Amino acid sequence: MTETESTASKPAYTTSSFHRARWNVMDMITLISTKTIPTHILTDFDMEEAEVLRSKLSTKDSKVTITAIILKAIAIAQLSHPQTRAFRLPLGAVIQRKEPIAGFTVERMIGLQPAVFFGIIKDVHKMPLAQIAQELNRYGTAEIMSVPQLAKEHILSNVPWILRRIYIAIALHIPFLRQIVNPATFGLTSLGKFGLNTLLAPNISTCIFGVGTVEPRVKVIENEIKARRMMSVVFSSDTLVVDMGQAAQFLAAIQALIESGLAGHLTDEELALANA
Repeated sequence: MTETESTASKPAYTTSSFHRARWNVMDMITLISTKTIPTHILTDFDMEEAEVLRSKLSTKDSKVTITAIILKAIAIAQLSHPQTRAFRLPLGAVIQRKEPIAGFTVERMIGLQPAVFFGIIKDVHKMPLAQIAQELNRYGTAEIMSVPQLAKEHILSNVPWILRRIYIAIALHIPFLRQIVNPATFGLTSLGKFGLNTLLAPNISTCIFGVGTVEPRVKVIENEIKARRMMSVVFSSDTLVVDMGQAAQFLAAIQALIESGLAGHLTDEELALANA
């Protein structure tokens, strides 16, 4: 057999199995997001005040992040926009949660396989920014089985495929089970660390935010051209739960909070550091 014949006899493709670490997130996307009708709103946030706040509140022992500021701003805005805290059951009933629960993506390694988890933080609207940042760091660095939400998702990813999908499908019809499978009232996906400017994320929750990196851009302020630190934001909401007008008002409220540096929503200690 010649070398040409040997090469021609080889298959033109390779096969591999789908790693278990990725099963859970893929099932959530295919079973939840495909049942939504998303509206997408793209805008830019002026992050100048948020960056100043982050810098002033960060100390040697406690580092505040932009992600922490964004999570708190979204949660605060959800308090006055209750429809954004709701989710829709497959048969049409809309269930509204009492308080915001922050959701965010967590990129971890399971062995040599990259995997995405969905982290949550309860009462994020009441927490100091440093505490939120500590929780985010715990999700990113602690042992997976030591963080209850990550442990739950890791265990679920190892359940046989058909049993896991049956469980998730049933849970989507029962409110208290739905809140176990997917407790977050909103989700945040930040891939700015990879240099991405915009991200259109699937609607695992009714409200999903894709944010990019904070970067200097030109902006016109009071008829003057100035360089400002800006961030692109893509807000996706399920139109079956939140109409487009409500979505626009909600996003505007978040933008006002972030661009004011969370004015009126800082603790006394944070306010002292911010004014120092």
